[in-house]
Amino acid sequence: MLKSSGAKRARAFTLVEMIVVMALLATVMGIAAPSFSRTLRQRNLDHEAVRFVGLTEYARNEAISQGIPMFVWIDPETSHFGVSPKSGFAAMEGRAKEYPINPDLHFELDQTQIVQGLIHVVEFAPDGAPGTVLTETVKIIDRFNSTVTVSLTADRWSYEILKEVK
Repeated sequence: MLKSSGAKRARAFTLVEMIVVMALLATVMGIAAPSFSRTLRQRNLDHEAVRFVGLTEYARNEAISQGIPMFVWIDPETSHFGVSPKSGFAAMEGRAKEYPINPDLHFELDQTQIVQGLIHVVEFAPDGAPGTVLTETVKIIDRFNSTVTVSLTADRWSYEILKEVK
């Protein structure tokens, strides 16, 4: 006697189908991985540039709010950058900032003035005006030589991130 036609046979993938799918996935990953790696590197550069521009705006705001000159600096020995009051002026406690530079990145400046081991980038007067602009262009470079440039704006009042033209 025959079984009823209502019983269905279970369907499954064959070994050949599984191998084909795995080969396709490996190919897609091989093509996508380098692009993903470049995206992560660019993200690190962009993040550091945004932090640097934000720090210059913070220095301006602190100069205005505290009524004392503030400057943005880079310490190449410790790989840090930050903002501090000008020597001889007392700032409110805890208002100076210091940040580590991503270990895969370094700064390259067009001009440098070193004061007490720190490279001074810009000094903001108590009215918020950039008093002494010591560096017009800061390049942030990663270990693969990709670059993001932070430059003084045309009106010379702040910094902006310049996009690379490829």
